[in-house]
Amino acid sequence: MKRIFAYLLLGSLLLSGTLHADESYLEARRLAAEGRILPLETIQKEIHAVQPGEILEVELEHDDHNILYEIEVLDAQGRVHKLKIDAVTGRILKHREED
Repeated sequence: MKRIFAYLLLGSLLLSGTLHADESYLEARRLAAEGRILPLETIQKEIHAVQPGEILEVELEHDDHNILYEIEVLDAQGRVHKLKIDAVTGRILKHREED
């Protein structure tokens, strides 16, 4: 399961076509391996419990000394939801539907 999610994440990051996304993925892997943030697999479970759907994009951000996952999810009705999650605690900080 971890490997499938990692490939899915890598594919979505590569499809975004930005160097920033690729660097974000590598940084997330490194920080998770060091135990400084939660692995994406853990975050994925949290997200699907709150917002079921297909993960479209994942980015790692630094905001006021916090490390955040910014994740976009496509729901069954075709709406895109953007979630900001504290990468250390897994707490969902923001959840909104995109226009």
